[in-house]
Amino acid sequence: MSIIHVLSGPVIGAVIGYCTNYIAVKMLFRPLRPVHLFGRQLPFTPGIIPKGQARLARAIGGVVGDTLLTEEDLQQMLLTEEVQNQLRISLDNLLREKEEVSLKELCLRFTDETGYETGRAVMQEKLTDVVADRVLDMGLGEIISQKVLEAVRQKVSGSLLGMMISGDMLDSFAEPIRSSVDRYLEGNVGALLAPQVSRLWSETEEKHLGEVDQSLREANIDLTEIVMQGYEKLVAAKAADLLGMLHLGNVAEDKVMSLEPEELEKLVMSVMKKELGAVINLGALVGFLIGLLNLIF
Repeated sequence: MSIIHVLSGPVIGAVIGYCTNYIAVKMLFRPLRPVHLFGRQLPFTPGIIPKGQARLARAIGGVVGDTLLTEEDLQQMLLTEEVQNQLRISLDNLLREKEEVSLKELCLRFTDETGYETGRAVMQEKLTDVVADRVLDMGLGEIISQKVLEAVRQKVSGSLLGMMISGDMLDSFAEPIRSSVDRYLEGNVGALLAPQVSRLWSETEEKHLGEVDQSLREANIDLTEIVMQGYEKLVAAKAADLLGMLHLGNVAEDKVMSLEPEELEKLVMSVMKKELGAVINLGALVGFLIGLLNLIF
């Protein structure tokens, strides 16, 4: 038996395996569009991937939306040292460039007058609430009652009235005074503080950014670091909301669905060209081995 006859079986098997897998790989994409004959769509047209483009788009969208970028991933991306350092540099540059601009003018560059006034009112309200809570936490009722009793003791000390009023009698007035002061503050502290906060805000918003920054630095307060701390808290609190607003899954799905069949084939081949080529070559190898087995058995 000649060498040609020996190798013909394995070679033919290799050719058949190669061609079979080559056609199978091509049928993943080709034909790119439906083919009609006598008004009826032919089977296996379009190719498997173009025909399943909607399912592929949904699958990719699901992976991107649910797995590829999570809330923790987004936080890590926004809070990397490189991002934070770049943000600090930008803030420092902004302070230097806008040091002659008032806070109000700076804000109005990012919003209109109506938006600014709305934000101003909200911030004043929140600031008033924060200060009011701090005032109530100070226990002013107890402090005022003790100061009143101390003043009364000093006033009547050594007098006939002082000898007639015992210490216990004076102490009994402390609780009514404390309660009255606390009740008054709880009901009125916000109204008392609101005009003062509004006046302070009006004075501050007209100050130049450089003046505000310099005043804060003299008090050992770094405006850039305050903004950075606020940024970190904002990212931690709003990362999930931001991720939801991005709708990455829907964006990816719409993007895949908008691709033309030729673009989709190019995309898949750019990712899997090596693997699909290996499948074709594997077909040739398997065909060759089957041809050898036929010779043996």
